[in-house]
Amino acid sequence: MRPFLSLAAALAFVIVARADTKDPLRFFPETTDIVVKVEKPRLLAESVLKHDLAKEAMQLQVVRDFLDNATYRRFFQLVAHFEHELGSPWPELIDKLAGGGMALGAKFSGDNNAPVVIAVQGTDEKTVTKFFNLAVSLLEEERTRQGAGEPMKHKSYEGFDGVELDKDAIAAHKGDVILFSNKGEALKSAIDHYTKVQKDPKTKTVATIANKQSSSILPAGPAAWLWLNLKPIKELPQIKDLFEMPRANFILTFVAAGQLDVARRSDFLTIGLYADKGDFRVAVRMPAGRDGMATDVELHLPKDPKIGGTLPLLEPQGVLASHSFYLDLDTMYKKREQIFPPDIAKGFAEGEQQISRFLINSSLPEFLSQSGVHYRLVAARHETVPDYKTEPEIKLPAFAAVISMRNPKFAKTMSALIHAGSAALAQQVSYKSWDEEIAGVPAFGYTFREGGKFPDDPQNLHLNYQPTFGAYKDQYILASNKGLFKELVGILEKEDRTRPMSQNMQARAYASGAGDFAGTAAEAALASTIVGQALKVGDARKQTEALFKFLPKLGTVGIETDYTANEFRLDITWKTKK
Repeated sequence: MRPFLSLAAALAFVIVARADTKDPLRFFPETTDIVVKVEKPRLLAESVLKHDLAKEAMQLQVVRDFLDNATYRRFFQLVAHFEHELGSPWPELIDKLAGGGMALGAKFSGDNNAPVVIAVQGTDEKTVTKFFNLAVSLLEEERTRQGAGEPMKHKSYEGFDGVELDKDAIAAHKGDVILFSNKGEALKSAIDHYTKVQKDPKTKTVATIANKQSSSILPAGPAAWLWLNLKPIKELPQIKDLFEMPRANFILTFVAAGQLDVARRSDFLTIGLYADKGDFRVAVRMPAGRDGMATDVELHLPKDPKIGGTLPLLEPQGVLASHSFYLDLDTMYKKREQIFPPDIAKGFAEGEQQISRFLINSSLPEFLSQSGVHYRLVAARHETVPDYKTEPEIKLPAFAAVISMRNPKFAKTMSALIHAGSAALAQQVSYKSWDEEIAGVPAFGYTFREGGKFPDDPQNLHLNYQPTFGAYKDQYILASNKGLFKELVGILEKEDRTRPMSQNMQARAYASGAGDFAGTAAEAALASTIVGQALKVGDARKQTEALFKFLPKLGTVGIETDYTANEFRLDITWKTKK
């Protein structure tokens, strides 16, 4: 396997491609189940390797130390060697060696030993040939150095010159094309199919279906894309159970009913990778949406598309992460017999009486009917609690949950539940309860007693927090601290909800907040750098300051899911700070 990995490393900077007249997909029959194709070679490579953040990261000592090992040095030396021998810098070599495209094709087998073929389409036959011969020569030298007993076996088939790298890797070359595979039979089949295409251009390839289906629902212009045939996957016994209704695994129903239902009704899944002006995006699509959705999807998606799927993300000062999602617990309870297996549905009914005992002047069905469908979670920078004289040894982020309410009675029941829960903990935790008005909103909460009882917390981590609760308009706020509660009230007062948001889930992580939070633990980071790298205080301080300055430039990473009438959309975006 090592020779194959070595050759793969040599080709790592070539794993890019561009749609051309010689489509590398011509090596794959339409029965191929998995396709990965890189469309834009140089653009994709340079958008990563020449990104301003990549350049700046290379100046950080922690990154330079990480790359300063034998494996990376060997790789960079190998790239430099190919540049010298082939007479071009690596960006130009990408165009010459893989400018016509690179594609991976596989047949789904349900195990880890599926046959895989990689086709690399070059644009300069002379350079491709020289590269292949040079790579094989280097591998043979490496095998000899390591004491390999036998030389690599060279074979020819249908005009392709092949070499058996080891029992799990074989490569072949002809003109401006290089092929790789983990199985000789798979490589032979790819060449046979290519020969058919050469003789009869009307011979169908996987491009006939994969290109058409992917381009029909993906945003235009992906730098790379993946297409996956879901039909054979859904026939596997262990997968089949996931698409039954009701589903035996009720946890998956609670967590991912929407995605599983869409996959049940889709023949394929496709993913696109995009690079644009220093930002990156991954788009996941399936050709099924709201139309025909199962009952269990109503847990995570409003049945009426006119109803907003989520509320705006909460973004207080120093926000680290924010999450907004749709969850209808009332529908889950009322339609439990349709959504869950009989034993789980029966358990809900039996548990109702037990839970209702703790709901003062209410019951579980009433409480759930009063609860809203929009949930928001947020984590923000550390907040110092003025009421504590003792500082925690480790400073932790503040956090909060905000729940929408259908009925204001929900707030009374929720507050009663919190009071009851705190009373039950009084034997283990020492605290002082309080009631006051915060930002004009009646609130209550708890202040921990310094030196009092708190289970298993020698570092006084609980002194990071002063739990605060209260209702504002149709939102119930559960915050870790008074300051965050106050800030959230201000955000809720100003937020615009006039335009319903179609996404049923959105989340975002903020590097700027991470940088702020890291700054609160600057001394701990400094000490870690001094000890870990045996540096002087001045040098260690420069390293930590450079890292804290770099972190905010990473921008934000976001994820969201959305359902149109006939499509499922999941988008992951990374927006760097310009």
